[in-house]
Amino acid sequence: MKPLIAVTTWKRYVPTFWDPRSGLYTLSEHYVEALHRAGAVPLMLADSDPEDAEAIVDAAHGLLLTGGGDIDPRTYGEVDQGVCIDVNPKADVTEQALLARARDRQMPVLGICRGMQMMNVASGGTMRQHIITEDGPHLPEPKEPEAVKRHGHDITFTPGTRLRDLYGTDRRWVNSYHHQAVDRLAPCFDVTARAADGVVEAIEHRELNWLGVQWHPEKTMDGTDDVLFAAFVESVRQSVSASLS
Repeated sequence: MKPLIAVTTWKRYVPTFWDPRSGLYTLSEHYVEALHRAGAVPLMLADSDPEDAEAIVDAAHGLLLTGGGDIDPRTYGEVDQGVCIDVNPKADVTEQALLARARDRQMPVLGICRGMQMMNVASGGTMRQHIITEDGPHLPEPKEPEAVKRHGHDITFTPGTRLRDLYGTDRRWVNSYHHQAVDRLAPCFDVTARAADGVVEAIEHRELNWLGVQWHPEKTMDGTDDVLFAAFVESVRQSVSASLS
């Protein structure tokens, strides 16, 4: 069985033959390829009406929340400090609705970068709006494309967590492209990994099969992050089998 994974996209405005500022729902091919390697079929989602969340989630077997712009601080009850980038309040509401339905169905969810942040915010957590420094693991992102590919830092996994057992190591290097991070952790989550400065780099739900990572495993070129997608897809298969038994 190839499970169907609903995958969020991000609306960007780019020039096309039709308009110099066309709104396109975009998704990196790396997400699609990672899911294909794990044996799943990705279903790309547009920024739909939140009222459609129930129908969307019910049509899929798993949910992947991908990267994108910053979450509107009003979503977690705070004021924008003037550092947020590419905010889309409608996407925030839609993704909250998707997560609420996934929670009701006890559907496995994988959150990547913004996706992990939204998992936390939708469950009652908050965000640090800017974490970049000149002398820590979260440095300003370089401008050169090849340097961006090497941009990252080490993380340390929390002993006894699913991700620690999955990767089979206490520490690993991860790519890093985020300027915001989890602040107050929602009570339903545990921290799975941190950077050297204490920034939360991964979380897991205490009851549901929800995992969130702050880095971009779909862009890890050496394949070492394929274990994350494989485990996610396998959890989806098991969830489907359990629902049919």
